[in-house]
Amino acid sequence: MTSTASSSPKDLTLALCGAEERLQLALGTPGENGAELLAAQEWTVPGQSVRFLVPSLQSMLNALGLQTSDLSRIACVRGPGSFTGLRLSLSVVAALAIVHGLPQAGIDHLALLARGPATLLNGTLAVVTHSRRQQVYVQAYSAPTGTPLSEAAAMTLKEADSTLRTLSAQRLPLYAFGSGLRRNADFFQYLVAESILTPLSMEWDAASPQALLSAACDLPPEAYADHPVEPLYMRPSDAEENLETIARQRGLDPKLAKEMLRRSRQNT
Repeated sequence: MTSTASSSPKDLTLALCGAEERLQLALGTPGENGAELLAAQEWTVPGQSVRFLVPSLQSMLNALGLQTSDLSRIACVRGPGSFTGLRLSLSVVAALAIVHGLPQAGIDHLALLARGPATLLNGTLAVVTHSRRQQVYVQAYSAPTGTPLSEAAAMTLKEADSTLRTLSAQRLPLYAFGSGLRRNADFFQYLVAESILTPLSMEWDAASPQALLSAACDLPPEAYADHPVEPLYMRPSDAEENLETIARQRGLDPKLAKEMLRRSRQNT
């Protein structure tokens, strides 16, 4: 954890990310020269964020002599990414917002990742993150401006291959990075061998705490609201797709399980 002494900082902003394997918390304030990072914690705990998120937040605040009531606003990465990580982090944000009457905002994950290397490049940047086996999330950006060239989309590896080849055909240098590229290196190696794209270092696969906080502080005031952040789910969860099997394992009628799921969606 990094920290800077502070007493009752103004506009104290908390930013959270649980979209992938690395759970991230960043605490700081906006400033004329950019966001000032006061404290941050990062944990690589895939599937175990529930054990670390609240204790990590509490320890950060305790070290600075602060409480959750000192927060001014909260931003949270809303997806796409891990269903469990997103649900947990967004639930914690919603709970804190309700208790303390705090405004909350969502941060798009792929846009957050693109903030890191985009300004250092000249050409096209593709963010490729892991979705599930044989599937990824992809979004393209113009570098160095960071302007989106496409909407984020869930794709199979073959669809991603086609998308990357199309981007490369624009005759601008194509750079790509992200957990989806790294975890499927054998599949994408042909694009590298054919000079279709240049892969970036895995150090960009997770946003820095400073980038996470800056993304939260750079959001316009109207992006913060008094209602829960809407998660960005771009595909059905594994549990939904395997609902019949899970229901049978638990002794439930699959048709009844589907009806229960339908009703729960109507009530949210």
